[in-house]
Amino acid sequence: MATASSRRRSSPLVSQALGDASRRNRSRMNLNRLLGEDPFLTPPPDPNEEIIKMRSVRAAAQVAREKTHSLSVKERTPDVMLLDTPPKTPRDAAQVTRKRLVLSPKKQDKDPSSPKKQRVQRRKKQTPLTTELQALTSEQLVSVVENIVQMHPELEQEIKAIIPSPDLTRMEDKLHQAERNIYKSFPNTRWGSSRDAFCFRRVKTHLEAFKKVCLDQGRVLLAAQAYEAVINYCLIAWEYVERLPNWDDYAHNKSKEQCFRTLSSQCMQAIKKATLEKEKYREYKARLQDATEASEEIHPVVLHLDKILDKLP
Repeated sequence: MATASSRRRSSPLVSQALGDASRRNRSRMNLNRLLGEDPFLTPPPDPNEEIIKMRSVRAAAQVAREKTHSLSVKERTPDVMLLDTPPKTPRDAAQVTRKRLVLSPKKQDKDPSSPKKQRVQRRKKQTPLTTELQALTSEQLVSVVENIVQMHPELEQEIKAIIPSPDLTRMEDKLHQAERNIYKSFPNTRWGSSRDAFCFRRVKTHLEAFKKVCLDQGRVLLAAQAYEAVINYCLIAWEYVERLPNWDDYAHNKSKEQCFRTLSSQCMQAIKKATLEKEKYREYKARLQDATEASEEIHPVVLHLDKILDKLP
């Protein structure tokens, strides 16, 4: 009985709750029909999503208010407040220009009479001429003398009068060095003859070098028309050629014989073209006669000197 009575008391409340729920469902279904959504497929809204949407709406509204506030502040702020420094007056600009002129003056052109330049010119004038000429090559020295003669033709005879005879010391030093290289190239120990074919092959290169130096220096003197220097050089070189080794095989003495023959020819050309005094001819004749002991190649030169002496008074 108690159970039945309780059911009767609670039935109005349950029916009221069910009626409210059905009304809510009908209102939701009517809203979905208006929106074109299927009421059976669209799930009910999530309360969390509704909260998130409301928060995003409030944040957007806050940003819009801040922008509006900043624009209003800028509109109310005068333009003078935006300047960092006040503009310069014409007087201040003139002062700055004057300071720049004082602090950074223009570079003045160098005065040609400045002390530094005078010192350089004075030092160059104090350099001796001989010191500057020592740095020049023989070709440069010849060019200098030619330019002087072209500018002052009257000096040509004076320059010829003071030109000294060629210095043969350096030429003799080259001959001595070439001869030394020949004898240094010989084998240190040799049980057989030191003039055989084996030793000749060891020194052949230095023999050819000696021949080249000996004959080229004579040609240079001939080209310079220094005829008396040619005669003296031939007599000096003759002694060096005489000291060259005599080989067991006669064919190996070809370089030595060629040196004698060429020196004799150069000496003959110099004797024919030179203009010397009688005493000089006699002096050279005596020296050339001594040279015939080494080789008879020089004998024709001695005969030519006899002819010249016979013609001289």
